[in-house]
Order: sequence, then structure tokens, then C-alpha cells
Amino acid sequence: MRSDEQRDKCIDALFTRIQALEDEVARLKGAPLPMESVAAHQKPEPDASVTFTFSKCDPKWETDKPAGTSLENAIGTRWIGRIGVLAILFGVAFFLKYSFDNKLIGETGRVILGIFWGAAFIGTGEYLQKKRNLVLYGQMLGGGGLAILYLSLYAAFALYHLNPAPLAAAGMLAVTTTGMTLSIRYSAYSLAAIALLGGLLTPIMLSTGQNQPLTLFGYILLLDTGTLLLLRFRRWPSLVAASLAGTMLLYTGWHSEFYSDEQRLLAFGVIFLFFAFYNLYILISRLYSAIEESTVDQIVIFASAVFFFLAFFAQHHWLSDWPVKGFTLLLAAVEIGLAELVRRRAADAPTTIAAYAAASVILTVVATFIALEQRWILPALAAEMAALGWIGVRLDLPRLRGGAYLLGLLVLFRFTDDVFLYLEPFQRFIPVVNIRFPVCAAAVAGYYILLYFIARNRERLDVNERYAPEIIFIITQALSLLLLSVEVHDFYRFRAPYHYMGWGESHYAYQLSLSVLWALYASILTGIGIFRRLRGARMMGILLLGATILKVFLVDLSSLQTFYRIISFIVLGLLLLAVSYGYNRFKHIIFGEDRP
Repeated sequence: MRSDEQRDKCIDALFTRIQALEDEVARLKGAPLPMESVAAHQKPEPDASVTFTFSKCDPKWETDKPAGTSLENAIGTRWIGRIGVLAILFGVAFFLKYSFDNKLIGETGRVILGIFWGAAFIGTGEYLQKKRNLVLYGQMLGGGGLAILYLSLYAAFALYHLNPAPLAAAGMLAVTTTGMTLSIRYSAYSLAAIALLGGLLTPIMLSTGQNQPLTLFGYILLLDTGTLLLLRFRRWPSLVAASLAGTMLLYTGWHSEFYSDEQRLLAFGVIFLFFAFYNLYILISRLYSAIEESTVDQIVIFASAVFFFLAFFAQHHWLSDWPVKGFTLLLAAVEIGLAELVRRRAADAPTTIAAYAAASVILTVVATFIALEQRWILPALAAEMAALGWIGVRLDLPRLRGGAYLLGLLVLFRFTDDVFLYLEPFQRFIPVVNIRFPVCAAAVAGYYILLYFIARNRERLDVNERYAPEIIFIITQALSLLLLSVEVHDFYRFRAPYHYMGWGESHYAYQLSLSVLWALYASILTGIGIFRRLRGARMMGILLLGATILKVFLVDLSSLQTFYRIISFIVLGLLLLAVSYGYNRFKHIIFGEDRP
């Protein structure tokens, strides 16, 4: 195999020959040589002792290179060894369990035996780290040794009660510190991952079926603390997500097996502790550390909030009682408070701010569905949509604005369901003053507020948002017209004017009222577009006028009686004349510079 120095000389010789060939081609073409080539020719010739050919290279060097990337190499040098270490961990755990059940070895002997083999694995791995081509193998043995030590120390305290809690904590801390030190020393991610996995498997494999929450969660907290301390020296953020996932799974297993209402306060303290623990890590990383933001930070923010909420919900047996409602709103306030804290202290962390704000919005939406009655859900969602849009514009965070758009879709779907009115028996319908109108009007108002913020800050919008103001405007006008139209429809449906006018007369009056409403709304919309120089409003008003004209000529002309036809056409004609007058009178405004 060539040495690094020989390989570098070969590369230098290769570059020199390529340059010489290019110069020769340039001479044959009669082109002048570039300055770089002239300078290159003035350099000393490469070492003549170094032979270089294109066809013959060291065969050993050729075979070594593809081997490092082959599937066989990956399986043989990495995965088989890792699976073997994991199998040994299971074997040791089952051995401790078996010896405990059958009393084969004394309790002290089991612990000493486990510590001996754990130390032997770590020592062997440390020795093999110095051997060529055995670095990965040594790392796997070291990780297995750490996990065995975790098993042994946990068994000594939780199963056999051989040492007090402080001594057990000190021993686990020593194992965690050893794993951190080894992984930092050799930059071995796999070593840290195996140690973390073994630590998380320890309470599962050695469970005796007894409820020991303080021991369990104290151990988990110690393990999580060691994992986060490891990140101070090596940037492996995925370990944080893995430790949080393991914490959530271990709590879920404990909750499903041992939780009772008598332990509600203890269980809440546990989930609050871990929620605060992981969010404190995020805050320290953003406020007091130069570590850059990552996707893992967002995962930790969302996962910790989801874990906190779902665990609290489960502690109340999945009932939407007032503690759950208040807790959800309080948690949403905490998340938005954390977003504001990061914004004030670390404004260069927009992703973290957006993640906290988005978590707050999601929790607020969840609280809306949990805490409010069905009829107030739509206004609450509309208010959240407008608030999120305002925050997204103010902080210039496209993701928050995207959340506002998603809420807008949710409001739209909810609106199409709530706009249909169902009255209770003997309940009277009064236009505008009814249970439906203020709820749907609040949703429309939410769209108007969102449109105001988005339109006034159009320069901050991304390329993907360039049509957002137009789309929101169209939705707003469509919902406004739909709400007014169903009010007219329900007036003739529930007030039963046909008792006094006859069914035919009532139907004619309904069609006439609808035509007048559409024409009047289109005229107002066009007038606003004229005076505010909003081309979109004018175009939408003209389109609505066109739809009204089609209705009058195709529907009203054929189905209405003469009296209603007269009124329909006269009203439509007057409104069209008014619109035409506005265009002629203010054409210098209309065809000037329109606002975007």
C-alpha cells in the first residue's frame, strides 16, 4: 500500500502531466499559453523517483477503497457486532432474572459478576481502540460494557437493595460519565447510542412488577442528564430526541401498569419535571450557547408539549373536565411565553420561536375544542387564525403565517357546516339576531383582520405567499355573501311569509330579494374598489354583477310574475347605472395606480 506522501506525489505528477498535455494541445492549435501554464512550466520537475502510470496502481490500495463502502463490510464490521452486543445485554439481563428466581448465585455475587464483565468489556474495547481496523469493534464492546454496568448497578439498588440510593446514584453517574468520556475521546456516536439504549432497557428488563416510581424516574432523570451533558462536547442532537422518546415510553409503561388516582400528584410532578427539563435544555442552547438550531430542537419542543398534555389528559382518564381545559390553556400560554422569551433574548433563533408559537397555537386549538361549546368553536378558531397571522407578520416568520393559513382552511370547513341553521322546536327565527349570524360573522371578521395584516405587509411575504392576499379576499367576500344569502333564505323559510302571501308570492319575493341582495353587494364592492383603488375588488364586483344579470335574465324573467320582474329589472338597472356612473366619474382614479 502506498504511503500518504507517495500518494500526494502521484497526484502532483498527475496534475503536472495533465497541464503539459493541455499546453501541447494549445501549441498545436496556435493559441497563446495562459499565464498559469507559463508559471507552471517554471516550477521544478517532480521527483523522478516516483513512478506514475494510469493503468497500474497498488492492488492493495484498490481493494481497500471499495471495501469500506460495501454492504458486506457494513454488515460484517458494524451491524453483526452491534446485534451481538445487544444479544449479550439481553442474555445478561435474563441471567440476572433467572438467577434471582432460582437462587443460583447470591445477590452480591450477581452484582459483582455483572460489574466484572462490564468492566472487562470496557477494558477490552479500550485496548482494541488502539489497534488498527478494530476501532469500531472496540467501540461496540465498550458500549456493551456500559450497558452491563447499568444493569448491574440498577439491580443492586432496585432489586436486591444492596446499597442506599446515594451510592446507587453515584455508581450510575460514574457509568454515565465513563460512557460520555469514551464517546467524547473517540468521537464515537455508536458508543453513546449503545450506552443510552442499554440504560433505557435496564428498568424494562429488570422489572419485578413492583411500583417504585421514585427509583424509576430518578434513574431516568440521571440518564437524561448524562445524555444532555454529552452534547456539551459532541454535537449529536439526535441523542436528545432518543432520550426524550425513551422517557416517554418508560412513563407510558409505568402509567398503564401502576397509575392510580392516589398517585396523581406524584405523576403530575414527574411529567412536569421532564417537561421543564427538556425545555430548559432548549432555552440554554438558544440563550447561552453558540449551538445552531436544528430539526431536533423542534422535535423536542413539540414532543415535550405533546407528552405533557397527553400524560395530564390520561391522568384525568381522558375526560374533558375543567382541570384539563384550564391546563391546556395554561400550557398554551407557557409555550407562547417561551416563544416571547427566546424572541427577546435570542432573536436570531427564528425556528425555535416559530416552534414554540406553533405549539401554543396547536394547544389553543385543542383547548378550543375541549373547553368551548360547539357554537363558539368557530369564532375562537377565527380569532386564533387572525392572532397567528399577526404574530407571523410581526415576527416575519413564514411558518407561523402558514399555520394561520391552515387555520383558515379549518375555519372555512367549519363555516360551511355552521352556516346551516337548525332551530329547536318552537324556536323563532329573527334575521341577524339569531344564534347563527354572530358566530359566522365573527369568522368573516377573522378573515378580514387576517387580510388586513397580510395585505399591509405584502413586502414581507415569501414567493409562495404572493397570492395569499387575493385568495383571502376572495374567501372573505364569498363567505360574506353566503352568510347574507342564507339569512334571506332562512327568513322566507322559518318566518313563513307564505301564510300571508301564499306560497307562490313568497317564492317570488325570495328570488327578488336574492337578486337585489347580490346586485347591491356587487355595487358596494365595486364602489369600494373604485374609491380605494383596489382592482381586485372591482373585478370581483363586476363578476358578481354578471352573475346577478344572468340570474335576472335566466331565472327571474322566466319564473317571476310581472310585478316582481319589474322590481327586479328596475333595481338591477339602477344599480348598474350607479356603477357605470362611478366608472365614468372617477375614471382618473380607477385607471391610475391601483393599490396591490
